[in-house]
Amino acid sequence: MSDEHRPDDEADDEDFVEDAELESNEGLDLSGVYAAEVWAKSMNEMLRPFLAYIQQVQSTGREVARTVGPALQAVVRVQQEIPVMTGPILGLQSQVRDLYDWDSRLRDAVNSISLPRTLLDQLSAAASLFLPSNLRGRSTDELLGILDLCKQDGLSLAWAPRASIVGGLLSLNAREERVAFLSGHRDEVLDDIEASLQNVTHPRLAGVSVILHAAVRAARVGSDEGAQALAGNVLETAMKGQGNAWIRRSFPQAEYRGTGHHLTIAGALSDSDPWTDLTLRQFKHFLVLVGMNKAFAPGATQDTFNRHLGAHQASPDSYRLEFVLPSLLLSQSLLRALDEDLERLEDGLDQQG
Repeated sequence: MSDEHRPDDEADDEDFVEDAELESNEGLDLSGVYAAEVWAKSMNEMLRPFLAYIQQVQSTGREVARTVGPALQAVVRVQQEIPVMTGPILGLQSQVRDLYDWDSRLRDAVNSISLPRTLLDQLSAAASLFLPSNLRGRSTDELLGILDLCKQDGLSLAWAPRASIVGGLLSLNAREERVAFLSGHRDEVLDDIEASLQNVTHPRLAGVSVILHAAVRAARVGSDEGAQALAGNVLETAMKGQGNAWIRRSFPQAEYRGTGHHLTIAGALSDSDPWTDLTLRQFKHFLVLVGMNKAFAPGATQDTFNRHLGAHQASPDSYRLEFVLPSLLLSQSLLRALDEDLERLEDGLDQQG
């Protein structure tokens, strides 16, 4: 075996090269080189905390994006800025101020999901992401008023009717006045419901969407009992098919004490009072459920639309002219919410909050 490549020889060669370099550098002034080396090591030590901090905020940014979802555009924008900021910092660390600015905006984004009024203020500022189109531009007090109105009257104002009708309802104090106002704008409300239903395109909702269109046509020709009955059946079918699962996905923090429609709805709403755990994206779902609570409430009598009474205790009292538009509005808003949820599921997006 040849001795040309013995490991010991390789070590000796390295020592020889090092000695040769030292001898060749005798007489040279290496103080500048050594100073540069010391400076570089010092800079590395100085930059180490910044590098660790960058990794930390990057990890925090990803966690916030996963939790809050793509709805928070502020987080998305600052995530896109990370490469711009980390480049200078990794090079000479001369943009430390930008890093602290990024961290400040990230903290603001996280804090913006608190409730109740902070959420509504944020909704007003980012309405296109978190509010149905007909409610955009409303103030915090108006959003609170809409929630209270829907809860009292057992209806939904999500996606329909148009903004001017919503504003008219908010200006009225008594339910009787609001019932009369809706009745006076009946054709416009029906137009808005049909226009909104054009956005319900998921195949799993095709059947109930067709039936709800039929309910609107029945209301146009004065077949009010038929319109209310069809709308009530759409609510029941949609809740049984997708609604209960949608509620549990939308409000995973709630404690559910049963599997029936009313218990599921009540569980989600009661857990969100006083909204301590409600997030930005959940507000739209909350808005749909507020009126549905009365639609599925048990009992022998009720002065608002009730699907249970219409199906199991049919009488002139459970089928009233004033129940027609609320039943159609509730059904429309549920189908819109389910359509968004099904599309999000297929896209593989997180359903929580």
